[in-house]
Amino acid sequence: MAALCACNDYNILSAGSFDRSGPDGAVSIKQLIRVIKEAVGENHGLSNEEYDELLKALNHQDMERHNHAVKSGLAKALYRLLDVILPNDDTGEQVGYLVTAFALLFQCGDDFKLVCYDQVGRQLIPLLLHTCEMCLYGKVVKEHSPELILATVTKILGIFCKLGETRRLMAGNENLLNGLVDIIDCKISADARVDAIWAVSILALDDENRLILSRHPDIIDALIEAAEIDHEMTKNEISAAILNISAVSEAHTPLARHPGFLRLVHRLLMTAGEPQVRAAGIIRNIASSEGARAELVSFDNGSVLAALCYAMIRSANETAAARAAGAVKNMSFTSDPAVQQAMLAHPEFLKSIGRASHSDSENVRSYASVALKNFAECCQHPMPSHPVYLDVLVEAAAGLPDAHDAHAEKISASFLIQASRPENVAPCVQHRGLPEALARLSARPEVESRANGTKSLEMLASTQATRVQLCSHPGVLDTVAAVVAEQDPRYAEACENAFALVHHLVMLERNRPRLAEHEGLLEAMLGCVRRTEDAALRKVRFQALSMLLPSLL
Repeated sequence: MAALCACNDYNILSAGSFDRSGPDGAVSIKQLIRVIKEAVGENHGLSNEEYDELLKALNHQDMERHNHAVKSGLAKALYRLLDVILPNDDTGEQVGYLVTAFALLFQCGDDFKLVCYDQVGRQLIPLLLHTCEMCLYGKVVKEHSPELILATVTKILGIFCKLGETRRLMAGNENLLNGLVDIIDCKISADARVDAIWAVSILALDDENRLILSRHPDIIDALIEAAEIDHEMTKNEISAAILNISAVSEAHTPLARHPGFLRLVHRLLMTAGEPQVRAAGIIRNIASSEGARAELVSFDNGSVLAALCYAMIRSANETAAARAAGAVKNMSFTSDPAVQQAMLAHPEFLKSIGRASHSDSENVRSYASVALKNFAECCQHPMPSHPVYLDVLVEAAAGLPDAHDAHAEKISASFLIQASRPENVAPCVQHRGLPEALARLSARPEVESRANGTKSLEMLASTQATRVQLCSHPGVLDTVAAVVAEQDPRYAEACENAFALVHHLVMLERNRPRLAEHEGLLEAMLGCVRRTEDAALRKVRFQALSMLLPSLL
């Protein structure tokens, strides 16, 4: 540490022989404060020997000793000394000693860091920023390590940014924010740059600060430009800073529209490791705002959508995959027809959601299932994407485990939404594997899945053509018979839907022989009629049953 400075031209106070009564033979804090006060009183700095003793006394990991030093007033004394020497230090020699002393002293506990801020923080920060300027503009000579002084000062500023009680005050300090931008932009010290970005990231832990940072004229640009540097830690901290800033909803659309922002996030999303995890989180955040969704979808011919699909189904990092799926889910909530169509028209988007719906990750499956349900509302026949969407739904249903599964309800609800639209009825019944998928859903253990599946089949039997087609599927009739025979009261709604489906099918005479010949259907219907307590409903059900009796003769 003594290498930070060599000698100085000040009228140095003679140190004399120190009383080394402190721990480990160091000079006591009380004696150091006395020497500093004398120097300040005579308007000059310390001697090299005194600086060395100061750093030796602070160079330890004992937090309680640092706390005691703060309590004794050392921070206040150091600030006053810095205030005296800063205007006269033409080489950065003494400044280097003092910022190192502050950095060591701030190994105290957070409560005592706050004491330091309350005592001298507001006055100290301008001096620290002035010190940064000395390093940035060549006023600290090379032999006194301007890169090390800059990194040390930046770390001290970051300490004040980290304190919850001072964070808002720091974010409201325009000079501080401008200083951090200058440090991020500089090429003097990679460590200082990383610490400055970290300070921005820490400031962005509060909503109010996030908005201030997102609206600052230079911070986002500085982060975008710094990301061009081939430095792993820089990229890591940039991704963290932008993730934190993107957590405030008011910043979503402005960020998405900021020149170079989406290009940076896309690049990070294609990078393995933490940058990918955070980039997926950034897109998940901003995709919750309508204005940002349009920017995300249209960027570079859908490259963000493609990158999200890749991360969602192929990333080796489960958190990255889950966040990418969360971004897809958030985008699926759009009410903008142009954004909906752009997503549906993407060649891999729907297919990737389908694959994600039976991922090994519960979070990915959950988000993908929600997205599928949302797209059921906007993807209709005769859109070019509709057959693809139906393929995806069929695959999603096929991928469900036999045991109880919470995501099955969302998949079944997607089918029900589709079946409720008249223009979808014929395409759904004719789609390969779809009636069988509904039959499987109608037999599932979840109450909602069974109710949605049977209701979907009933709604699809709304035309003569579809009644014939549904009746030709043995799997559909097998499921209907099983559901109608079910006596568990939890499945009463599914039973009612299934019997209503039979009623639709039996109204077409050409279906009656097939229905009557089905093994178990008549017995199931008869048992259901007998269990029906409502007289009017029993009469309707009996009529459906009686229509099948002539076919038995």
